[in-house]
Amino acid sequence: MPEGATVSRDGKVTWTARGKKRTGKLSPTGNVSMQVDTWTAQFTDETGKTRKVPTKTTVRSVAEKILAKYEMDVARIRTGVATREELDKAEAPKVTVAEALDRLLTKMKASGNVPLHIRTTRQQITDILKDCGIDSIADIRREPIERWIANELQRRDNSVETINDSERRHKKPRSATTINQYVSSLKCFVQYLTEIELLPNHTLKSIRKLNVELDRRLIRRAMTKDEVERLFLATAAGKNTAAGTPEERVLIYQLLLGTGLRSTELSLLTPKQINFEQCRLIIEAAKTKNKKADVLPLRADLVQSLKERVEAKAIKPHERIFRHDMRQILRAFCSDLQAAGIERKGSDGRCIDIHSLRKTFGTMLAKAGVPLTTTQRLMRHSTPILTAKLYIDVEGVDMMQALDQLPVFCPVSPTSPKEVP
Repeated sequence: MPEGATVSRDGKVTWTARGKKRTGKLSPTGNVSMQVDTWTAQFTDETGKTRKVPTKTTVRSVAEKILAKYEMDVARIRTGVATREELDKAEAPKVTVAEALDRLLTKMKASGNVPLHIRTTRQQITDILKDCGIDSIADIRREPIERWIANELQRRDNSVETINDSERRHKKPRSATTINQYVSSLKCFVQYLTEIELLPNHTLKSIRKLNVELDRRLIRRAMTKDEVERLFLATAAGKNTAAGTPEERVLIYQLLLGTGLRSTELSLLTPKQINFEQCRLIIEAAKTKNKKADVLPLRADLVQSLKERVEAKAIKPHERIFRHDMRQILRAFCSDLQAAGIERKGSDGRCIDIHSLRKTFGTMLAKAGVPLTTTQRLMRHSTPILTAKLYIDVEGVDMMQALDQLPVFCPVSPTSPKEVP
C-alpha cells in the first residue's frame, strides 16, 4: 500500500507520488495494481520487498489476473511448494522471439560488433523466421529451416514460385553464399537461446553449409596496372561527387590499393590510428571484420597524403578522415570504372567491384615476389590458404612464365652398340 493512500468503498486506491495523483485497484491480499499507459502489477514478494512488474496490457481484467498469478507464486514459495529459481525457469519459455533477439543483439553490441554486422544479423534472422512462419521460440526446429533452404535452392535453379515465396517473387534468388550467411546468423541465435536455457539443445547444429563452389555468383578479379592507371585518370578528370570529390576518391583508391584495407575499415579511419612519424597504421579491433587489433606499415607517400588531408580539413584525432559508406563508394567506383572504359564483368564471368582493390593489393604483392606468408600477414588473414585461394589472381601468362623458368630436359641418344666381330 503506498504511503498516504486512501481507499474508497469500491476498492479504489488514491495517493500522490512525485507531485502527481495516482489511482489503483486494491486486491484481496492488500496489494495494489495501477495503470499508466499499461497496467503495472505491484505486490510484496517472499522477501517482503515491494516489486513492480509491467503487465504490458491495457486491459484491467487481464492485468488483475497477472497480479493474482504473481501473488500465487509468492504464496507457493512461502509454503515451500516451489522456489523462485524454479518459477523463473518455468517462465523462460514465455519470452518472445523478438525479446530474445533483442537480448542477442545487445550482447553483440556489448561484445564490440560493428553496427552494420548487428543490423545485418537482425535482418537475416527476422527474414528467415518470417519466411518459415516461425513466431515462437519453441517452433525453431531443423525441419522448417531445411525446407527453407530447399525452397531457396529451387528458386535459384528453376526460378519458379515455391512455398513462402509469394511475397518475394520480385527479388532475385539467394545464392549459396547468402543462404549460408542467413543460416549462420540463425544458428548464432539458436546457440544463444541454448546458453540462456530458452531451448534445451542446439536444434540446428546438424545443418551443414552449402558448397559455395557450385554456385558462386560473384567471382572477383584483380585489376591490371593499366586498368588502375586508367581508373585514376578517369576519376581525377570526372565530376561525380556521389562519394566525395574526385581528388578524395583518388586518395581512397590509392589507400585501398596500397594498404589492403576493406572499404568499411577505411571509412572508419581516424587520425589517432596513424603514426605519422613511424609510418604505421593501428588497426582497432572494433573496426575490423575478425575483431582483432593489428599494426601495419604505411608507405611514406600515403602517410604524407593523409597528413595533408588531416591538416587541410582540420580533422580532429577522433573524427573520421573519410565519411563514405559502403553503398556510396560502390556506386561511385562503378561510375568511375565506366568513365575509364573498364567493363565490370568480363567474358569469363569475373567481376570488378570496390573489394577488387583488396584483391589487386594481394595479387600485386605476389607478382612482386613477396612471400605468401608476408602477404597473408599484410592482409590479416587467418591462414595463407585463404590468401592464395581468394586474393591472388594467377593468370595463364604468369603460369607460362613460371614454366619457362624450368630447365630444358633433352633426351640423350643412346650410344650405338659395338659390332660383334
